[in-house]
Amino acid sequence: MTGGHGGDSAERLQRDYRPAFLRYLSRRDEPARHAGYLLGRTAVEQGRGMLDLVAAHHLTLVEVLPDAKDADEVLAMSTAASEFLTEVLSSFAMAAAAVAAHQEELPQAQEQHADLPRQGQRS
Repeated sequence: MTGGHGGDSAERLQRDYRPAFLRYLSRRDEPARHAGYLLGRTAVEQGRGMLDLVAAHHLTLVEVLPDAKDADEVLAMSTAASEFLTEVLSSFAMAAAAVAAHQEELPQAQEQHADLPRQGQRS
């Protein structure tokens, strides 16, 4: 996995991801969806990369797909997997939007700062 974190951290992410996904797969309810959101939010807070989560998602999906009884169940599992991954990654989308908003505000703040008298200088 990426993000500069050790194997133990990657294993912990995988251990956390699998049960959250399996819960969503079996229930597809709001608490299970929220667990996916929290998983993503925790990853953002810990500095994990989006690719770390995608890798955990892929490994989990590869583990559970062979349990499908038929093509219809594969389709249902794949659809649920997509829904869950979207929820997990929503934290990254929100973080990216916040960064973009701050980047837009930065030039204005720099201009305002440049207009202020410098400390130690007389106006």
